[in-house]
Amino acid sequence: MIKNNKRKIFKYNEDDILEILSEYLDDKTEFDTYQSTAILLSTPGKGLRLIAVVGSEDDDDITKLNLENIDNKVDCNGTHSDLDDGFLFKNKKNIK
Repeated sequence: MIKNNKRKIFKYNEDDILEILSEYLDDKTEFDTYQSTAILLSTPGKGLRLIAVVGSEDDDDITKLNLENIDNKVDCNGTHSDLDDGFLFKNKKNIK
């Protein structure tokens, strides 16, 4: 992390990103201990998405899951994926 008086700059690699997201998702599941598997698919600006599965500590088969298969079968279910178009700013007139 680079820090000055006004900004902090972060640059994370793929492993860091997956770790942070997995820990965030674990907080949502409220397992005492957990196992997880995750993958980033596509490229930024072209449908980038995270496929993650978080399971209880004794879910030993979690690493055997085919995350690409899950990607094809499950719709996006994140907190931002269900915002309707009315929420998005279409042009500068909508900005106060």
